[in-house]
Amino acid sequence: MKRKYMSSWGLAFAEEKEMKKLGEMAARGWHLEKFAPLGYTLVEGEPMDVRYSLDYRKQPDEDYFELFAASGWEHVTSTGDEIHVFKGSPDATPLYTDRQTTEEKYGQVERTMGRGALICLLLSLGFVFMLQLDWPQTAEAIILVLQTLVAIGLVFTGLPYLGYLVKRKRLERND
Repeated sequence: MKRKYMSSWGLAFAEEKEMKKLGEMAARGWHLEKFAPLGYTLVEGEPMDVRYSLDYRKQPDEDYFELFAASGWEHVTSTGDEIHVFKGSPDATPLYTDRQTTEEKYGQVERTMGRGALICLLLSLGFVFMLQLDWPQTAEAIILVLQTLVAIGLVFTGLPYLGYLVKRKRLERND
């Protein structure tokens, strides 16, 4: 079986665009197999006319997946036991049909990312303060490495937080 990597722009920024692209790839015979670092792994198969959609739910039970299956959506893959991708026929009822539940969907993941970003921001500020103190060279190097790792964590939580915040605010404005 041939496999192909498809990069991601980030679900917080381009969820609809990426789900549409996955559907286009399925029409060409490349189907979503699983999430990959910063993207997706696709596997070659028969061309199919499908639509992809995703949902955020921490530690879902069997009833969760059965509900979507009853609505014509097949579970494809999950990552982190929180982000779940489904595929359905082009005429399947959308996973979310009203603004309120869509806002709740994004609000939940926005809060999760916001908490992570806040923790990273506070740690980052703490390390910046610690670097202002007089430390032995080895300790300073360790603090600098930790500061860099926390800054990377801040990017990977802060940017999605802002993306989901903007997405949710747009939905609220359209009410």
